Amino acid sequence: MIEIYNRDPGDPFFKSDVIEITDPIEICIGQLKMILLTIKGEVLGDPSFGLSLEELVFSMDLSQKALQDEIDRHIRNYVPIFYQLGGYFDVEFYAGTERDIVYLNFFIPNYGGKSPLVSLKVT
Repeated sequence: MIEIYNRDPGDPFFKSDVIEITDPIEICIGQLKMILLTIKGEVLGDPSFGLSLEELVFSMDLSQKALQDEIDRHIRNYVPIFYQLGGYFDVEFYAGTERDIVYLNFFIPNYGGKSPLVSLKVT
């Protein structure tokens, strides 16, 4: 599998001379970031793509289990390589002073680098 390299220049692991990637872990990281940071409706041809995280996290009728289920559904549909690599994720809610805080952490145990591979704080 070959994917376009999509790390941001602000990323500590950014490499300016890379155009495409074949490493399954790097591909998985890029795909996870895409579903996490995309708002539903932004991708032409697939109005279901993207989690719209801020809306999802801060809707009043959403439980931690419902959020986990929605993330799991998106991973199964759009990032199947994550589970093929033995990946798992956790969702942690914390009470904030103005708004609640949610941490999303994505792990791949066989990965030799630091874990979690992707960690996102939504406030």
